[in-house]
Amino acid sequence: MNKSNRGTRGDDCETYLELANVVQEMCDLVDAVVVEGIHDKEALKGMGIKKEIVMYSSGSSFVGFVDYLRRRHKRVVILTDYDRAGKRINKKLSAGLERAGIKVEWRYRKEIGRILGTRGLKCIESINSFRNKVFVLQEINRRI
Repeated sequence: MNKSNRGTRGDDCETYLELANVVQEMCDLVDAVVVEGIHDKEALKGMGIKKEIVMYSSGSSFVGFVDYLRRRHKRVVILTDYDRAGKRINKKLSAGLERAGIKVEWRYRKEIGRILGTRGLKCIESINSFRNKVFVLQEINRRI
């Protein structure tokens, strides 16, 4: 299936609602969300996340980052991108955080990745453009 026929307007709205529900459930359970960059952070804030969103990049001090989270949080979710680099960062962080006694909620990463994947999206920051698309579609449907 190519991008042009990946889904209908209604499918996009349903997908966004499913994503919003998973994000809300996630927020009720975790203390913090780990992302790769500022655009990822902005996308998640746009979804209404009020928990601390902590940025990690491969240039950061791994030990310092783990220690920072260990002192402040008990349960986190890692929402790095779903590309090769993001998966590598996720694996490294998950192992380090769990060794430090922090519970990493894998289920939400997996579920959000599945939902984004249905629309061909692999980056957390792409949530912004997807949300905007859904809101535009809703406005068009109201005018019709």
